[in-house]
Amino acid sequence: MTEEAKKERIEIEVPPKKLTITHAHCPNGCDLMEESVKIGGYASVHVRVRYKDEEGDMYLDPRYGSFENISDIEIPEGEIVELFCPHCGQSLRDEHERCRQCSAPMFALMLPHGGIIEGCLRKGCYEHELRIVSGEELLSRLFENDTLASFL
Repeated sequence: MTEEAKKERIEIEVPPKKLTITHAHCPNGCDLMEESVKIGGYASVHVRVRYKDEEGDMYLDPRYGSFENISDIEIPEGEIVELFCPHCGQSLRDEHERCRQCSAPMFALMLPHGGIIEGCLRKGCYEHELRIVSGEELLSRLFENDTLASFL
């Protein structure tokens, strides 16, 4: 196995609502944070949501592990939605990932310093994952005065 093919996986269990996303953007670099809509006292993550023939704005709770949101449209439990950047229209679907619990597509939000938040696009499925660069790079950054919160 080549060095490039090897992947390190470090798992850290984070209690719900203990980390807050303060910077998130779409794959094109558009800022998704919305200061005017607060959830839990924090700026929300603004996305466009599409379910069947309906489309509207959705604001996601920026606290990792919280599934609260504010949406313009009603989405029945168990249904799959599409999420898009509200600025450029770029799909937030991660074409390379499927939910480990229900096999639905996943969405991805880009974080500073190479981090990614992934979540299931099925309403009611609470599978999500926080990925922060490679383990080796993360450890070197942490020892260079960065903290875990600076990656969010």
